[in-house]
Amino acid sequence: MESYYILRLGKDLRTKLMKLRTQLFEISGKGSFCCLEPCVILGPCDCSSTLPFVPCPRLPITIDGTLRYEEGQLFLPLDPTILSDIRTALGTEYPISGIHLGTDHVSVPSESFTIRSVSLAVLTVERREDLTLWNVLSERHLDSDREN
Repeated sequence: MESYYILRLGKDLRTKLMKLRTQLFEISGKGSFCCLEPCVILGPCDCSSTLPFVPCPRLPITIDGTLRYEEGQLFLPLDPTILSDIRTALGTEYPISGIHLGTDHVSVPSESFTIRSVSLAVLTVERREDLTLWNVLSERHLDSDREN
């Protein structure tokens, strides 16, 4: 079983991204777009440790919606500097910076998205042949000190 620190996105944005992933699934027929919820994977962690207090990336973050495929993952890219402080505080790294969508290379027309709310969470993933089981073990909302 693998465990990762993730930035879990607000419910409204997750819903919009699930519609995009459904579209990707309909085009490709690949199940990787149905495996995990859309999230920003920060890096591996020990799932038995408690969630630390860490700095929140400055919100809101606008994403232009252009899909990128690298390291075997399809994602909506973020500027890596946006995640550098939180990754440093967590002592973790990950080869991509962006919202994970799936593991197959597919292209669709782009749509912009805005991240307005995030939580730090631990995601566990267990893969068995063609089956992927995942669970969010713990979650802490992060406050960005944004101006309303």
